[in-house]
Amino acid sequence: MDKKTFISPVVGLIKQPELFEKYYISFFGYNILPVNIWGKLYRKSVLDKVNLEPSGYAMGEDLVYNLKLFPYLESIYIMSDIGYSYRFGGMTSRYNSHLYPDLKKQYLLKEKLIEQYNYEKASQYIKIEMKNVLRSNVCQQIVFKVGTDEDIISNIAKELSDPLWERVMQIDENPDFYEDPFVKAIQEKDAEKVFLQCKEMVRKERPRRMIKRMASSILTHI
Repeated sequence: MDKKTFISPVVGLIKQPELFEKYYISFFGYNILPVNIWGKLYRKSVLDKVNLEPSGYAMGEDLVYNLKLFPYLESIYIMSDIGYSYRFGGMTSRYNSHLYPDLKKQYLLKEKLIEQYNYEKASQYIKIEMKNVLRSNVCQQIVFKVGTDEDIISNIAKELSDPLWERVMQIDENPDFYEDPFVKAIQEKDAEKVFLQCKEMVRKERPRRMIKRMASSILTHI
């Protein structure tokens, strides 16, 4: 287990239009400000005006809340005080079946908000993030043996047939994106190649995972 301290790169008052133009991007995969709820205090008058309903997400609900709320803020004040300790760490012991579907829905929400607020500069970041989400999901399926290799490859093929991936693969602002072999495999809709890329990553990460698992086991008994 590990306790980390987040030091904000910005301290003090931030007003519109700088707040929206410079910092809204934090919720689109380019993190300047943290996306959590527990690190923030909100005016009730703002919350009443926005009237946000529960998102229904099992994962990423803090992000969704702030995505919807942030455009309504007139200003924020960032304090340098550390008033909350968040304990990071621990080992994931099983595959989280909610994570990928929720993050995919959040990608679609981000697309809508980018269009709604004409915030095109965030577009490349959500695409890179979504690519990484797919890779992480496949790696987790391999690690936790969610079906046979053939099952996982079949699931990848089904996923790559979604028109969403045609949009994700369009990043004109970042030509280096296309040099990633994983990206090339997605472009080719080659599910087996995507699987093999992830399997190799899992193989390379295995020693580190074993060390973390041992450390986690020891710390739970201290």
